[in-house]
Amino acid sequence: VLGLIAYTSAFVCEALRSGINTVPLGQVEAARAIGLSFPQILRIIVLPQAFRSVVGPLANVLIALTKNTTVAAAIGVAEAALLMREMIENEAQLILISAIFAFGYICLTLPTGLLLGRLAKKVAVKR
Repeated sequence: VLGLIAYTSAFVCEALRSGINTVPLGQVEAARAIGLSFPQILRIIVLPQAFRSVVGPLANVLIALTKNTTVAAAIGVAEAALLMREMIENEAQLILISAIFAFGYICLTLPTGLLLGRLAKKVAVKR
């Protein structure tokens, strides 16, 4: 769990950093000119715009995290491999059984990707 947290947090931080960089500097300078403090500038001006531009990249990080957790979970992988091996030994249909497991991953990631893709288009910054 700690490894997944460290690995994924680097991607989340990079996505947020790139979102913050999309906010024009003129808006930050204008906020300073009217006397806002740094926390106010972040809370009122920068972060709302940054979050709108990082919905897409964060959706990709979420999908990658879903895939990584299934791969990294030793118990889950061992159980899936054991189940696949037993099914192959009993039924001898390698391609069908592999397709069923692939379909399971698609069922986990495709709805997330579609939903967050629509959300990203809805809140995208119009430029």
